[in-house]
Amino acid sequence: MFSRTEIRQNLLGCLEIALFMPQARTRFSDDSDHALKSFVIPILLFPLSIIAIQLVPKSAIDVNSANVLSLLLSLRLVMSWAIFFGAVYWIAKQCERTRHFSQFVTASNWLTIPATLVYLPVAWALLSGSHSWDELYPFMLCVTGYTYLFSAYMAANILKMPFELGGFIVIINVMINDSMYEITHWVGNIL
Repeated sequence: MFSRTEIRQNLLGCLEIALFMPQARTRFSDDSDHALKSFVIPILLFPLSIIAIQLVPKSAIDVNSANVLSLLLSLRLVMSWAIFFGAVYWIAKQCERTRHFSQFVTASNWLTIPATLVYLPVAWALLSGSHSWDELYPFMLCVTGYTYLFSAYMAANILKMPFELGGFIVIINVMINDSMYEITHWVGNIL
């Protein structure tokens, strides 16, 4: 699927983006085939999302079976991707930056790795029982803010846009994910 060189380059790009290094944009391929292949990364990390949902304080959707929960979260993920990447493509088209769109998709998908890694201490603390959700919530806010910052940096750097527009792209992503989360809960309550 991925060659060693591709994996090394993309992981190096993830590290450089997480450290706000400008050369990160050269690490990700701008080929549409690489962009499609990159969806494997968040799909492989998807089971961790299901575990994370189980760690958060209980909600109505958790009363459903694991199969229903997996289906709802899978549909949420696919719909979020479609809406988010459609919105970013529209923005890139308006700014005449569509030639960088495949590279943006590739970088976005690979960035799920560092985003997942920064959340692992929270998951470990919850699983080990060493901290409660209330104790970890402030730390979780800081980690979330950091992931938003490096995501905005990535969007601005890859699409060659001002940082403010990269931040707006992240805000769009947050709004889409929150809306899809609410829809998922609504459907989960119906089921």
